[in-house]
Amino acid sequence: MARKDSRGRNLRTGERQRENGLYEYRYNDPVTGKMDVNTLFERYIEARKLADQTRENYIRMWNCHVKDEIGRMKVVEVRPSHVKLFYARLSKAGYSRSTIKLLHDMLYPAFEMAVDDDIIRKNPCKMALRDFGRDPEAREAITNDQQEKLLAFVRDSNVYNVYFPMLVIMIGTACRCGEIIGLTWSDIDMKNKQVSITHQLIYKNLGEGSRLCVTTPKTEAGIRDIPMTASVRKAFEKQREYQFMMGIDRDYEVDGMKGFIFTSKNGRPLQPSAVNNVLYNIVDAYNKQEAAKAKKEHRKLEMMPRISAHILRHTGCTRMAERGMDVKVLQYIMGHANIAVTMEVYNHITEYARIEKEILKMEDLMVV
Repeated sequence: MARKDSRGRNLRTGERQRENGLYEYRYNDPVTGKMDVNTLFERYIEARKLADQTRENYIRMWNCHVKDEIGRMKVVEVRPSHVKLFYARLSKAGYSRSTIKLLHDMLYPAFEMAVDDDIIRKNPCKMALRDFGRDPEAREAITNDQQEKLLAFVRDSNVYNVYFPMLVIMIGTACRCGEIIGLTWSDIDMKNKQVSITHQLIYKNLGEGSRLCVTTPKTEAGIRDIPMTASVRKAFEKQREYQFMMGIDRDYEVDGMKGFIFTSKNGRPLQPSAVNNVLYNIVDAYNKQEAAKAKKEHRKLEMMPRISAHILRHTGCTRMAERGMDVKVLQYIMGHANIAVTMEVYNHITEYARIEKEILKMEDLMVV
């Protein structure tokens, strides 16, 4: 028996009349009803404006962790419990909180788009992200004392002294690893003591194997000019001398760029992994030397912590904050798009300095 409205008209499939007399029509799209989460993500990633490197990272993470898991489910069938269980499995497998947060930051807006398109009524990712994942590993800046000892060791080493200028520049500019290895001599203005950051080098697979590629910074904040300190300028001069003495070819090209500053013997720019391996080897050699000295001198061994390119960047940022650099200037030097990232370091340093200053006021209150 056909359904009718208040005027006796037959109502169509999906159509109904409300008590206030208004009509409502619901249409079930057979295509969207069968859409799986992987297809939803493809729609979402296509609609977003992302840097190439960010897009590739999102797709890689999705394919690795989501595609064959919750990705195969129909969008309309996903419930909050499915998402929570998915995060719980990742957490149990030992993935960090930041990794799970990154996946959540892809899933949540994708499902939000499905809500906007009336495919689903509620976002199943809402309130699904709790305290999942292991705590992130602490990546502390090295202390002033450790920095001095490390640089002195490298400077005086017959094996690692060729890397001394690079370490000074990494700390003195607080640049990202990709920015450091991407520097060319045309980016360096020795007269005006300025380093121009307009690009970076990354190692990625373009479909025909992995290779170094030139990319622009992720955000406009990454494009900046960094003034040189006297020590940084001297380090660039020393690096130029090294290249001349070793006869390094400056014509090696990457995406049309050449004249790279930090290279292997054949003129090829260093890969990010190569920079970190150099730092790991330097720390191992330093600790081995210090162990021998401590044993001979019958004193406690003070080990140098594991150091990466990121830690040297964090160290450079910390030294600048320790010297009271204006936080907005520090944000610019670091190339941070969001000042909250800069403030995380700045507040930690300035807060500790404030504590030291205040505790000194207690010295005159007690006589020993």
